[in-house]
Amino acid sequence: MPGPAGPPISNLRAVALLIKWDLFKIAHRAIFIVMRSVWFAIQVIFFGQVLSHMVNSRLVGLDPSSYYRFYLYGIYTSILFTITASRAYDLAEEFEDGIIEYQLSLPINRRVLAFGRAVGGGIAATLFTLPMYATVVLLAGERDPIAIAVSLVAALVFSIAISGLVITVTLSIKSSDATDILMGALDAILVRLSTIFYPAAILKSVEPYYYTALVNPISHIADILRILYSFEEYRSIVIAEPSAMVSYVLGLFVGFTAVAIYVIEKKIEGGSWR
Repeated sequence: MPGPAGPPISNLRAVALLIKWDLFKIAHRAIFIVMRSVWFAIQVIFFGQVLSHMVNSRLVGLDPSSYYRFYLYGIYTSILFTITASRAYDLAEEFEDGIIEYQLSLPINRRVLAFGRAVGGGIAATLFTLPMYATVVLLAGERDPIAIAVSLVAALVFSIAISGLVITVTLSIKSSDATDILMGALDAILVRLSTIFYPAAILKSVEPYYYTALVNPISHIADILRILYSFEEYRSIVIAEPSAMVSYVLGLFVGFTAVAIYVIEKKIEGGSWR
């Protein structure tokens, strides 16, 4: 990126540079990515197969093969969320190292800075989960190129939304320790209290679980991916109507991006953590 004394940077070029920065950051977290990839492989190859033969087909309304595909889309969604949420640790490190202060001093509009960081985080996370997504598509036996393309766009929109949330939380609390605890807890809670493992129709028997899953963004994006491939098979067991789920994810995208812009534009100044 150019130094603070340089001329104003065009908005498109600024966004491109910020996306490049986020790609650079996540590319240097090889150990984390490898660990997540190995854990993902274990989940889809071993645990998924075991679970699909353990669940009661009459209870969940899916045979082992259908449940396995249901599980695959859920696990991919969870790994996409986890990798996007892990951007919080990069942001905390950047703030401590003065990178955020440096970026605030650049001739870049703060709205563009916030938008670029949110989009960059989302693109970086989505790109680094592409091998995992390809694995899911192959294991599920999917062949529809339109469904694949639309599902990738949906995953990207979701990831950008979560990236906006991460920016908001991390730069608002200004504490590395608090960031670690909060994002770790958020990851654990949202992944488990969602429709990743069980259909919404089954969760209705436990009302607190069901209503948590109903407002959980992971449930909505996981079920969107499912019905894009198997609408007739899954439409009766997803968390909400397709149009409502799409509206919810788009609302998260607009809302979290707007809040991230507000935080960076109005609330953040240079300096270290308080």
